[in-house]
Amino acid sequence: MYNLEAALIHNWHKKTLSDEELLQMSNPGEVIARTMIGFAIFAVMILGLNLWAAPNDERPQVAAAHQEQSVSAEKQ
Repeated sequence: MYNLEAALIHNWHKKTLSDEELLQMSNPGEVIARTMIGFAIFAVMILGLNLWAAPNDERPQVAAAHQEQSVSAEKQ
């Protein structure tokens, strides 16, 4: 069993890259561009979901809370 574990660790270690190799492979401009694209997609997704969601008046909990506030304002 030890030989199998040692072989797996040795194989994994050969496949992994060192920090220097990773820095040489990555272009900082490309990394920043991909990050900005990811954030933009995330923002568009949130905006789309917000526009697609039901208005607050159609949500039962919000409508009930609004009605309760209206009733308490009328009593005063």
